[in-house]
Amino acid sequence: MGSKFVIADPRKCVGCKACMAACLVKHFVPGDVPIARLNVVQVGDGMTAPVLCHHCADAPCVASCPTGALYHDGDRVGVKLSRCIGCRSCVVACPFGAVTVAERLNGAKLGDLKVGTTPNAVVIKCDRCVDRAGGPACVEACTSFALRIIDQDEIDANTRAHRGRAAADLTQMTQ
Repeated sequence: MGSKFVIADPRKCVGCKACMAACLVKHFVPGDVPIARLNVVQVGDGMTAPVLCHHCADAPCVASCPTGALYHDGDRVGVKLSRCIGCRSCVVACPFGAVTVAERLNGAKLGDLKVGTTPNAVVIKCDRCVDRAGGPACVEACTSFALRIIDQDEIDANTRAHRGRAAADLTQMTQ
């Protein structure tokens, strides 16, 4: 089995944002940044779709990061928050709009504001819930099954099937 990916089907998405809520809850722990790592956006006439990191094999965000805050970790793009300088190069480089930078207060506990703390910019992107036994929280929470996890083998099989159908359609058109 190859690399795993979370994919979104906008035809099934109902815009409930349960995926965003599950992601927020998963990351609402001490030491993490309590922000959802995906966004549900309107993509057409009343159509919505979750936008999240594709964990690209040749990730432009990783290539653009001057400090190594973004890196390849096997089959995903990982984040080392301590290395992020907030330059936002990764935000500009991501072709999917799945990377953002947020402000975190240095020295503040989750939910606390302290006098004398300074804001620190940190990169925010999907980590595919690598530390969660049940897999990505967003996939588990999706009530319309618009999100699912697939592997590279399934992507390859779908691509072959799609090409086969396209070739058959083309053959029919030329006869």
